[in-house]
Amino acid sequence: MKHQEWVRQIGGGKRQGCLAPNGASPLLPTPCSRRAKHANGFTLLEILLALALMAMVMLGVWGALAGATRMTHSADALMARSENVRTVQEFLRRHVAAAGMIPWTEGSGTRARVFEGGASSMQYVAPLPMQSGHAGLYLQTLSLQKDDSGGTTLRLSYRPYTGNLEVDGEPEHHVLLTGLSGGRFQYLAAAAYGKPARWRDDWTALNGLPLAVRIHLDPVWRARVPFPDLLIPLHSGEGFGTQLRGAP
Repeated sequence: MKHQEWVRQIGGGKRQGCLAPNGASPLLPTPCSRRAKHANGFTLLEILLALALMAMVMLGVWGALAGATRMTHSADALMARSENVRTVQEFLRRHVAAAGMIPWTEGSGTRARVFEGGASSMQYVAPLPMQSGHAGLYLQTLSLQKDDSGGTTLRLSYRPYTGNLEVDGEPEHHVLLTGLSGGRFQYLAAAAYGKPARWRDDWTALNGLPLAVRIHLDPVWRARVPFPDLLIPLHSGEGFGTQLRGAP
């Protein structure tokens, strides 16, 4: 009886129910005392560390998603640019090559001609594709022009050709390519006396077509989507014709 009272006095009455098994001294750590240490849950430092780790994981996930979105948009833009370039090249190959020996004049007092070419523009009569909703022949002007941003655009203007020499009316305009830093048109002319044909920067013959047309464009995006020089043979071109006075 005295032994039990002595034990209660040493424990201060606060360790009742936490006595060690087999009569062990209650002053030694017991399973009950270890459980009491963790009864209050996580500390503030542990919670802050968990939140910091979660924030780092979420930041990494967000960065990965943003990078994937940028790559997707870049790939879509690249595919759209490639498709546009391919479509323009196919259009030029088909419809510039179809330029015919059809005389036209801009108005009274000007001389009729079948083809006119300079370093930045060319004019000819040819059909437009049926998919465009335009049937018949059109006087077409392919040109390089400056835009509002200081760059260069490749444009096509066209007016219906009704069979009369004089072509009038307001032309319709269509932008084929944008984002160009420059370009140049050249024309292949036949040479006399067995000499090889040579490229010219203009075409001034009144009643003839060049053998071929070369279209050189300098796109600002050429590193990823190149635009190789187009060499377009003209179906009706013979490479010579009566030149305007003063033309070499």
